[in-house]
Amino acid sequence: MRIYRISLENYRVFEDRLDLELPSGLVGIYGPNGAGKSYLIESIPWTLYGRTRTSVQDVRTSGSESECVTEVEFEHEDHLYRVSRNISVRGLVKARVWVDNELVSDGVKETNRFIYSTLGMDVDAFRASVFAEQKQLSAFSDASPAERHKLVLSLLGITPLDKARDLARADGRAHLEQLKLARASAPDIGKFLVERDQITTEIKLARDRLDKGRLNAQRLSQQAEAAEAVLKALDSQKTQSERIVAVGKEKRRLFDELTSEVGRLREIGARLNALEAELESSVNTVDNVGELEAKAADLKIALDNTFRIQRSKEELESVVGEFACRSIQELELVAQRALEELEEISRKAGLQRSSVRELELGIASLTANYESTRHSVELMVNLESGSNCPTCGQSMGDGFGDHLSESRTLLREQSAAIQAKQTELGVQRLQLSSTEQLQIELSDRRMSLERGLARASMLKPLVETQAVDGFGLEKLQGDYLTIQANLKAAKVAQANRLQLLGEKRELERVLMEGSHKFDTQKAVEEELGALKQQLAAIGFDAMFYRQQIESAKVARQEAEQAKKELEQDRLCEVQLEGRLERAEALIEQASETQAAIERLEERSALLGRVADYLNEFRRSTVSVLGPRLAATSAALFSELTESEYDRLEVDTGSWQLRISDYGHPHDLGRFSGSERDLANLAFRIAISEQIGHSFGQQVGLLVLDEVFGPLDDQRRSVMLRALDSLKARFNQVIVVTHGVEIKEQMPGAVEVVKLGRRRATARVA
Repeated sequence: MRIYRISLENYRVFEDRLDLELPSGLVGIYGPNGAGKSYLIESIPWTLYGRTRTSVQDVRTSGSESECVTEVEFEHEDHLYRVSRNISVRGLVKARVWVDNELVSDGVKETNRFIYSTLGMDVDAFRASVFAEQKQLSAFSDASPAERHKLVLSLLGITPLDKARDLARADGRAHLEQLKLARASAPDIGKFLVERDQITTEIKLARDRLDKGRLNAQRLSQQAEAAEAVLKALDSQKTQSERIVAVGKEKRRLFDELTSEVGRLREIGARLNALEAELESSVNTVDNVGELEAKAADLKIALDNTFRIQRSKEELESVVGEFACRSIQELELVAQRALEELEEISRKAGLQRSSVRELELGIASLTANYESTRHSVELMVNLESGSNCPTCGQSMGDGFGDHLSESRTLLREQSAAIQAKQTELGVQRLQLSSTEQLQIELSDRRMSLERGLARASMLKPLVETQAVDGFGLEKLQGDYLTIQANLKAAKVAQANRLQLLGEKRELERVLMEGSHKFDTQKAVEEELGALKQQLAAIGFDAMFYRQQIESAKVARQEAEQAKKELEQDRLCEVQLEGRLERAEALIEQASETQAAIERLEERSALLGRVADYLNEFRRSTVSVLGPRLAATSAALFSELTESEYDRLEVDTGSWQLRISDYGHPHDLGRFSGSERDLANLAFRIAISEQIGHSFGQQVGLLVLDEVFGPLDDQRRSVMLRALDSLKARFNQVIVVTHGVEIKEQMPGAVEVVKLGRRRATARVA
C-alpha cells in the first residue's frame, strides 16, 4: 500500500482546501507543536474507516459552517483506490470508493465493508499494524514487565481473548449462583396437583347451581313481563285521560279569561256613555284660547319695550354719574378739559426731554476735555525741567512748573464743572419722570372718558324718543297677568277635552277589537261539556292503576334478584375457573422451573469448558507468536545494525528485550540510546508485520509519530539510517516530528504551517 494523495477541506485545523501529494519511500512530516501534524496523519484512518478518537462533530473545522471533505488516494495490489468521506452541515456522514476511476461503493456501511475486504483488516488492526503512536517505541524498554506485557498483548490482539476467557469464567460463576437459587426456590408440584382436583369438584357443583338459577330467573322474568304488559295497557288509558284532563284545564283557563274579558268590555261600554256626556258639556270652554293668546302676545311686546327704555335710562344715569356729571353735555366738557390737560403735559414732557439731552451732551463734551487735560498732566508729571514739550517738541525751559500748576488748576475746574452738570441732570431727570407719570394718568382718564361718552351717546337717542309713565307700566302688568291666568285656565280645559277624546277613541278601539270574545266564550263553554263526556267514556280507574304499578314493581324486583343471584353463581364459576387456570399455570411454571434448572446445569458446565478452551487457545497463540516475534525482531535488528551484535533476544514471558554481544545477553540499559531505539523499533515493526500476517495482508505502510523527540543528534542520525533501510520492507514510511532539520535529512518532507486562530495548512518541502 502506498498513499499518493491526501485532500482535506474543513477538516480539523485545515479549513482551506489542501491537496497534498506524498512521495514514496521515507517521508518526514514536520512543524511546530500544535500545528496539526497528528491531525494530518489521522485523516488516513478517518477517511478509510470513518473512525475518530473524538466526536464526529469535532472533525469539522471549529466555527466553520461548510461541509467537511476528506479524500485519500492510494495504490494497493496494482490498483488505484480513491476513498472520500464527507460530513454535511447537519452532521450527516457520506462515503464513496473508486477503483481505477470507477465508482464501486456509495454509502458509509458499504464503504467500510469494502475497505475491510480490500485491506483484510478492521480499523483497530490497521492502526496497530500501521501506526506507531507517540512514545510507543520507548514504552517497550522503559515500562515495567506488567505494563510491557499488557501493551504487547493489546497490539497483537490477544487482549480480547483474555477478556473473552474472563467473561466466560464470570458467566460460569454467575450460572452456578443462579442454579443454587433456582434449586432453593423450586416449588412443590404435588401440592398444586391436589389443589387442581379440589377446584375441579367445586366447579361441577357451581355449574349445577347455575343451571337451576337460570331456570328460576327465566320464570320470574316472564311473570314480570306479563305484569308490565297489563301496566302498559293501563298506561295508554292513563295517557288518554291525562290528555283530556290537560285539554280541559286549558279550556277552563281560557273560559275564565274570556269571562273576565267580557265583564271588562261591558265596563268599557258604560265608561263610553259617561265620556260622551262630559265632552258635550265642555265644547264652549276652549273656543276663546286663540283670542286670549293674541292679546297676551301684544301685551308682552308692550311690556318688553317699556322695560328696555327704563333700563337704558338707568344705565345712562350710571355712566354720567361715574364721572361726577349730571348730563351728557357736562360729560363732554369734562372730556374736553382732560384732552387739553393731556396736551399741555405732553408739551412740557417734550421740553424736559430736550433739556435732559442737552445736559447729557454737555457732560460728554466736558468729560472729553477733562480726560485730555488729565492725560497731559500725567505726561508732564513724568518730565523734568528742560525737557522738550511732548506736543511741539521745543524746550520747555523754566516755565515748566508754572505750566504744570496751571494745568492742574484747569483739571480741577473741569472736574467741578462736570459734577455741577451731573447734579443738574439728576434734578431734571426726576422732573421728567414725574411729568411722564402724570402724562400716563391723564391719558388713562381721557380714554375712560371717551368710552363713557361713547356709551352715553348710544343711550341718549333711545331715552329721548319715549318717556316712561309709571302708572301706565303698572296697568300693563296687571292686564298681562289677568290675560295669562285666563289663558292658562282655557288651555287646561282644552287639554282635558283632548285627553277625554283620546280615551274615548281608545275605548272604542278596545270595544271593537274585543267584540268577538262574546261568541268565543260561548264556544269554549260548549267544548268543556264535550270533554267531560269523553272522560266519562274512557272510565280510567286511578286506584286500580296504582295497585297494578305496585304488582309490576314487586315482579321486577323478584326478577332482578334472581338475575343478581344468577350473576353471583356465574361469578363464582368464573373465579373457580380462574383458580383452576392459576393452579395449572403454577403446575406449568413448576415444570418450566425444573427444566430451567436442568438447562442451567448444562450451560454452567458448557461455560466452564468454553473458558478452558479459550485459555488453552490463548496459551497456544502466545506460544506461537512469541517465537515468531523473536525471530522477526532479531532479523530486523541485525539488518538495522548491520550485524554489529550477535542477535536481539525477546523473552516471550515478560516480553523483555536483550541484546546478545559476544555470546552473552545483556539488558538494554547496558547499551547506548541508539541501540535501545533500534531494538525498540525492530520489535515494534515485527509486531506490525505479525498483525499483517494474522489478517493475511501486508499493508506496506508504516507511520511513526514523534519518534525523534527525545533523541540527540547522534541517535537521530542512527535512527534515520535505520528508517531509510526499511524501504525494502515498506513502500512508504511516514515519520511525524517537530524537528525542522529533519527535512534536510529525508528524501521527502512535508511541512505543516500554522496560520493563526487554530488554522493550518501543509506543503511539500
